[in-house]
Amino acid sequence: MIPCPTCGAGLRFEIESQQMACDYCHNRFDPKQITDNSTRDDAKTQPYFDSFVYSCPSCGAELVTTDKNDAIGFCQYCGGASMIFDKIRKEWKPDTVVPFKITKEQCRELYKKQVRKNPFIGGKYRNPDAEGFRGIYMPYWNYRAKVNGPFSIRGVSPREHYKGNTYHIYHYDIRSNTDYALDGFSHDASATFDDDLSESLAPFKPEGAVEFAPAYLSGFYAETGNVNPHEYDNEIKKEIMTDAETVYTKSPAIDMTLRKNKLTMSSAKNKIPAEISSVSRTMNPVWFMSNRNGDSITYAAVNGQTGKVSADLPLSPLRILIAALGISAIVFGLIFAAMTVLPSIKANMTLALCALLALTGMYFMQRSFNFTVDKNLTIIGEAKGTAIQRSLHKIATVVAFVSIIMIATDGSYDGDMRFFGIAGLIGGLFFIGLANLSQYATSSKIKKMKVDNVSQLRQRVTQEAKWFLNRVIWLKVIMLVSIALSALIVYIDPAYNIISYAACVVLALELFGLALYHIAFQTKVAKRPLPQFKKKGARYDND
Repeated sequence: MIPCPTCGAGLRFEIESQQMACDYCHNRFDPKQITDNSTRDDAKTQPYFDSFVYSCPSCGAELVTTDKNDAIGFCQYCGGASMIFDKIRKEWKPDTVVPFKITKEQCRELYKKQVRKNPFIGGKYRNPDAEGFRGIYMPYWNYRAKVNGPFSIRGVSPREHYKGNTYHIYHYDIRSNTDYALDGFSHDASATFDDDLSESLAPFKPEGAVEFAPAYLSGFYAETGNVNPHEYDNEIKKEIMTDAETVYTKSPAIDMTLRKNKLTMSSAKNKIPAEISSVSRTMNPVWFMSNRNGDSITYAAVNGQTGKVSADLPLSPLRILIAALGISAIVFGLIFAAMTVLPSIKANMTLALCALLALTGMYFMQRSFNFTVDKNLTIIGEAKGTAIQRSLHKIATVVAFVSIIMIATDGSYDGDMRFFGIAGLIGGLFFIGLANLSQYATSSKIKKMKVDNVSQLRQRVTQEAKWFLNRVIWLKVIMLVSIALSALIVYIDPAYNIISYAACVVLALELFGLALYHIAFQTKVAKRPLPQFKKKGARYDND
């Protein structure tokens, strides 16, 4: 506890005013001017500050606080029933701290706004109590780099035709000298805080940092830094090189040279004298909430400075199932109702619509799968042809629907109309099928991924994605064969409608089965296994 200089009551850091507030005498003080005499700490002269350590007996996570009267009710990382007081410890004082700017209530509203974007998120996660969020200062390493000395950038010319089958490609080395500094590189310094979660909350604005004082921690908790700053040297050097290349190519002289000669930069051949010049430690504010369900846990985190939200949002299988059944009932109900109201619509036209719906359903479910995998693994990226493929899918869908209408009105037009309608339908289904197949390239990338030396989150998502692909491939093959046979039936126009109706039912069941697989994948992927940071074989309390 940091006492009030006026009345001796405990002070807390007030986010709205960015000052230390006393709830008894209602005075406010500058955090930089407050000294905790009870622990003989002076932030201006001592390299350490006194902290009170609480540890989780189940997973080994540790949190510290400056208030010795504080009590932590549960572990934020594994959902254990309690954190036990461990000891008083002198904690290494960070160089800077970024104070909380987002209040707990604002944090809750930002989280709810994010949740409202997806109607399939379970009710348990939609409206959390603000008290479920805990303010934690997370330790980060800040890196500063210098670029000093001669450098060269390799430029590559376009391929120019010389004669016959001979082409010329010219390589240029653009050389100069430089001397400047780069900063803004950071990585979290906590082994407990998931790297993927910390990266998704970035960036924290360095201009909001102030000189560290223990008073800023009053009313909050802090994570202890236990990751060596050199752990990220290779990653930081890659980021430095990327930033340095960007700086150089945007400079007027080099930009003019590249444009004038129509050169593209070859990063692999660039030689830039960049190196890490200094490392400093800071604490960044994070609102953190966990939800435990059996042997899995989900995290929600909000950047306490910018309000950026990153959360595991498990989908509700029941909500998805009800929506899928409702949409299916409406669509297929309209199709069969149209057959009754409009006798000119034949059974094979109903089958054509079902085949079109099955292909479209496969397309959008695959897109959803790709989005989920890419969001967690960042291995797919936006391919150059993605926008073209989406446009092609839309055009092919319109062509297929128009063709079905042309075939259905065969009684009012000559025989050529039916021919063009059949040709348009098969062409539309073919191109929609191509759009589906183009998305399956993601599958080969996932199957080749290795799960060694990756974070727990990436390892789990990769394993779940591989499980999904190995079990769903046979169903997709059967669906594509069924759709091809359905197109053949539409072309033949059989005299017995029962064949078309049976094929419709088969396609509907196959699409429903595929949807169940997707539901299983989406609901599993957002749940993390319970963590164990230092304990092996620890028992978790089942609450």
